[in-house]
Amino acid sequence: MKYLLMIPGPVEIPDDILVSFQGQPVAHYGPEWAELYLETAGRISKIIGSKGRTFLMPGSGSLGLDTAAATFCRSKRCLVLNNGMFGERLYNIVSKHTPDVEVLKFPLNIPVDQDIVNKTLKDKKFDAVFMTQVETSTGILNPAEEISKISKENGALFILDAISSAAIERLEMDNWGVDITVTASQKGFECPAGLGIVTVKLSLLDGLRDSPGHTWYTDLRVWCDYYDMWHDWHPFPVTLPTNTIMALAKSSQIIETEGISSRQKMHKEISSRFRKAISELGLKLYAKENQCAHGLTAVSTDGKFEPSELIIFLKKKLGIQISGSFGEIKNHVFRIGHMSRKQCLNVNFISLLNGIAFFMKKSGINASIEKAIDALIE
Repeated sequence: MKYLLMIPGPVEIPDDILVSFQGQPVAHYGPEWAELYLETAGRISKIIGSKGRTFLMPGSGSLGLDTAAATFCRSKRCLVLNNGMFGERLYNIVSKHTPDVEVLKFPLNIPVDQDIVNKTLKDKKFDAVFMTQVETSTGILNPAEEISKISKENGALFILDAISSAAIERLEMDNWGVDITVTASQKGFECPAGLGIVTVKLSLLDGLRDSPGHTWYTDLRVWCDYYDMWHDWHPFPVTLPTNTIMALAKSSQIIETEGISSRQKMHKEISSRFRKAISELGLKLYAKENQCAHGLTAVSTDGKFEPSELIIFLKKKLGIQISGSFGEIKNHVFRIGHMSRKQCLNVNFISLLNGIAFFMKKSGINASIEKAIDALIE
């Protein structure tokens, strides 16, 4: 059965991008393909505010994070900022590449604290700092600009997990001093899953020549070698998912034409209206409104029902799929994704709100669907 995906990735793909993905694959080499690949990679760099080089790697966002750690953090002293499951994953990834890694934990329902990070970096020297811009397990938006500045002031690289934030949240890689940004194809870029996307400041790539690598696929030295040697026909070391890259090419063209600031404004306005609608149903946001990400919403059931019961009901009865959360908040938080233009259509939000309201009423809980829809379409 085909479900309406209102989850925080993979997203419902807009038709104008889906048509670029469908059909027979094309060869992943040759001058025409190399040109498309390099143009798309360059457009991604521009969208996230960088003059650095972007690598489109077959895999997931986690592959991109593994690549960043493998390439730049072997035997380095690293600090991972953790306020959720994906902060924990960052630690697990980085710790595979260096024994000298520490984690700085924060409460799940608030952003990373800048003052604590600053004090930690002043008290002890670190070579690199890792953080998620959007902690997808909780819907928290972390202060990437501020943490990047603090990292720079203390002589550390700043490596940003932008998997759930790129093309949604404000992100100015070069202006903020971010050294490496990692994202993926299946969220803000509205494409099928299958690409880890790594953007690196050029001066860091220049410095790679002086140090040996310890992996192959996840070592950007290898990718740079192919870029240099086979730039005009095969500027990457492996077979690429050409259909996914063609979809990404279309997506990046649309964002460039529309303007990234316009796309960010759309997400900010729509997420605000949707959260007002959720509140009108009688439910609470997991985090404060001004600390929430704009591509997903985490909702607390406040003990009124089990999230798993709502998730099963929506999927089985209405063909709508939303997500639960993880760990200690699993039993009282569910998550709704609104990362693509298709997910953000009023018709899809209204179907979802009606489904939640119907479930609540069946469970003996008051829910004002009329007020919720009024808030959504104000």
